[in-house]
Amino acid sequence: MDLVKGTFGYHFLGTVDNFTYADDKFRPTWKSRRGYRLTVEHRHQLCVHLAAHAVIGHMSGAWVYMLAVAPVGVRSWAIAERKTREIGPIWGICSTSDLYCTHMQWEEYQQRYVADPAGWEASTKYEYAARERFHHEQKSTDTLPSFDRVLTARRHEIRAHVCGHLAGHIADGITVGMTAGEALRLYDRRDTQYVGGVSDIVIAEGLAGLLQPGEYENAAHVTEEVLRRPKVWKSVNRLARALEKFGLLEGSKCEVDMYDLMPKALADWPSSPDSVIASPAP
Repeated sequence: MDLVKGTFGYHFLGTVDNFTYADDKFRPTWKSRRGYRLTVEHRHQLCVHLAAHAVIGHMSGAWVYMLAVAPVGVRSWAIAERKTREIGPIWGICSTSDLYCTHMQWEEYQQRYVADPAGWEASTKYEYAARERFHHEQKSTDTLPSFDRVLTARRHEIRAHVCGHLAGHIADGITVGMTAGEALRLYDRRDTQYVGGVSDIVIAEGLAGLLQPGEYENAAHVTEEVLRRPKVWKSVNRLARALEKFGLLEGSKCEVDMYDLMPKALADWPSSPDSVIASPAP
């Protein structure tokens, strides 16, 4: 089986042909819109979407490198990212810590990733064994964490990325009174991104497939719960307003330090499906 080896950041890759409004609802569409220019309203919601990616990524321990959004009135837009000269055409981007993930194969007919959790765990075990051998050969006095601890940490990292990928569309739903389930069903594969391997929802489903059953649903639940906390949602909108104003925010201080606009990271979040405990809002 050919394995997908790649890095998954939160690249919101919106095209000009699959985005429209229906009354006050933020709806995707397949209808071609030749000559479409980015509107103020569209750009505003893009900023909320991207800010949600950043906030959830940051709260789960990821580093947020850059947020950028296209200017109003453009038909096409591209931007350089930290690992590429140019990404585009896109409407916006949220660049975060990478996740190097193997054992996900793209299935063209079904337009989804097929995960191989057994292969992924075996590969993790092989890497750990190599690390053990090196540790022994070097006669290191440092304590090596157990394999179970390493595996738990790897699973937590994947779970965090699943939440990060879902955050934008869940935030879109919150703005128009939808639950996470309603929003994700609406945007599933017909979302505001390129259809195919870079769709946030498709990537989230694939990553969740490397973990235990119920991880995707759990990620949607815990992400919605955190985003709906008053202080967190206030932070999302504060960050979105700054992005809307400046168009580009970076991890280092520029016009505004985006880390000043985000809530603190949460310890041991997101939780796994079998350890979710209701926690009080901060």
